[in-house]
Amino acid sequence: MGIFLAAALSGSAQADQSLSAPELFDKLRGMWVGQLLGNAAGRATEGTYSGAAPDPRDSVPWQIKQIWDADDDTDVEYVALHTLETCGFDCNSYEIAEQWLDHVGPGGIYIANKQAWRLMLDGHLPPETGSRSYNEHWYSIDAQICTEFLGAVSPGLPQTAMDLAGRFGGITNAGFAVHAAQFYAGMYARAFFEPNVVDLVLTGLEDLPRNSRTFEVVSDVLDWYLEDASDGVLDWRATRRRLYDRYQGAESSGRYHNWVESAINTGATVLALLYGQGDFKQTVQIAVLAGWDCDCNPATAGGLLGIIDGFTGLPEDLTDPARCGNLYQNVARPGLPDPGAELPQHEAITTIALRMLALAEKNILRNDGNYTHTGVSRLYHIPEPNAATVKPDANDPIGPAGLVREALAAGIAVTPEASVSSHNANHDRYNLDSIMDGITDNSCNGRRPYHTYLSDPAARPEKDWYALLFDAPVRFDAVTFYEGDILWDKINTYYRHDAARGGWFEDLTVQVLRHGQWFEPPDVRISPNPDRFRMYQEITLSFPETVGEGVRIIGTPGGTDRFTTILELEAQGRLYHGPRVAEVRVGDGMQPPADVFYLIIEFSDPITISDEDIALLALTDGGAVEVAPTITFQTASGRYVLLAFADFLPAGNYELHLTCPAITDEFDLPLIDDDTHPDDDAYTARFEVAPSLSGGQLSRP
Repeated sequence: MGIFLAAALSGSAQADQSLSAPELFDKLRGMWVGQLLGNAAGRATEGTYSGAAPDPRDSVPWQIKQIWDADDDTDVEYVALHTLETCGFDCNSYEIAEQWLDHVGPGGIYIANKQAWRLMLDGHLPPETGSRSYNEHWYSIDAQICTEFLGAVSPGLPQTAMDLAGRFGGITNAGFAVHAAQFYAGMYARAFFEPNVVDLVLTGLEDLPRNSRTFEVVSDVLDWYLEDASDGVLDWRATRRRLYDRYQGAESSGRYHNWVESAINTGATVLALLYGQGDFKQTVQIAVLAGWDCDCNPATAGGLLGIIDGFTGLPEDLTDPARCGNLYQNVARPGLPDPGAELPQHEAITTIALRMLALAEKNILRNDGNYTHTGVSRLYHIPEPNAATVKPDANDPIGPAGLVREALAAGIAVTPEASVSSHNANHDRYNLDSIMDGITDNSCNGRRPYHTYLSDPAARPEKDWYALLFDAPVRFDAVTFYEGDILWDKINTYYRHDAARGGWFEDLTVQVLRHGQWFEPPDVRISPNPDRFRMYQEITLSFPETVGEGVRIIGTPGGTDRFTTILELEAQGRLYHGPRVAEVRVGDGMQPPADVFYLIIEFSDPITISDEDIALLALTDGGAVEVAPTITFQTASGRYVLLAFADFLPAGNYELHLTCPAITDEFDLPLIDDDTHPDDDAYTARFEVAPSLSGGQLSRP
């Protein structure tokens, strides 16, 4: 948060919260007409000016209609209106999906909305339909242009508005895109009592998680505006250029998706609201000229000012009945408002406003509000305090997790490598170092996953892999792969039917690096199995504990362009400081053992050892006497040494000595002296042999 924003936050005021029925109706009608005016003004240039330069014109012609045809800026809200009327404010995922399947079809829906609808046909329910796992456009603008109505039916109730926007926004989107929907819904709810758009933006900002990309873009635009306003000369185009640079251009870290994404359009809408300074025409014109999704953004801004001004306060030349009709035409939502009628259907905007008024009244009453008087004199009272509860921050982790964190803390360097390695810290897609920074969820911060895409098909490897390399051996027993996104080919094609460009593994296993050679450990278990039609999977590959200097996942890349994506690679295990004595087994294992013909020394890892490194002493009253066994080394695994005797050991006390510096593993690390005297460079184990159980007649096995 910048210094200008922090200073301005101290100036917010609390408004009185009483509203008459005619005032509420007028504001709800103004909201609907304000959205229609803004939407129609921007349709002609939707998506056209989505680069560094905005629309160069000084103004755009208003498209005033006698019959207002619907598109997704209002008709998805039209479905939500019916859903609340039919199922109530506590409607659940099953009920919402049922309403969508009844009243949404393949026409008139795009991007995340279209994916969500198809997912419902496949049996998925919200919020799964808007999740990163299944909706490849979860980052897009859909939620924020389809939920403002929920703020309008929550007058003076920002928390209720935000909760509703979170639930309905989750139909199509996740993370920061839903935060944008909640931001707008909260502002709409407050706009009934707060006419100052700067204060609305300031207060709405306080409702957002601090590490949300939505918080970032709103606070940036607000700071830039306040900085610009400090000299008394406003230049929205200069601020628009800063928005482009930070969120699409050279400063964006590659986090820009496309012109229908949530973040940059949120920035453009906030820019229009601030520079419009509460003037309806100026605000909508800037929202159109700023570009990107410039029918959606002026619709959102126009609806907010429609609440502030009311229908009667909108510019008369725009609402003159001779030009501006009162009829809303539903062209794509079957069964609304008449379940038995064919499309298109028509409904008076004043009727829609009355339906919204009835919902707003229910919402006020269910939130402990009340009303006095009756009929047109009805006066609504919304209880205070009404401030929204700030959502808890989804704080990003500080640094890596798992074995990488332990290794770095111990002074062991760790380096990420991949089949296609790039270490560009200024672009997420090419910043391989990000796969070991601990961030496993990008839904809030908007980070983009790393990918191995190469433009030259001939240069693409047959296998993709991601590795963590340690400059000292460590013990691995698992690795968790946090998958990234799948890159679609055609943006409005259902993801199961789309010939996606890449982003997933067709198959997957794990390998450990030892002495420059990669090998697959035995008994690899993978959970869950990779799913071609699920994004951002968390897949763990586990195996018996294995010492090595690196670990990697490897498999065949999928897609027409053959590449994969990744958010994080997390190794599990423990630090390795050298081989240890795992166990000394004396004879038949009895305590104390008797009839001992052999000792077995088991080491934790393969070691190199010679006769001179082992001594066995018999402890007597006169001192220690060395026993000379026959030593057999188990070379197959390198982990066992057998000491055999010509006859069984006499009863008494014994001491085994191993010379630690001379016994080394394959990494030249010496045997760890972890006995009761760890500083004498000798591992010592004492044991007692009991008298013979067979009176000396036992035959040697």
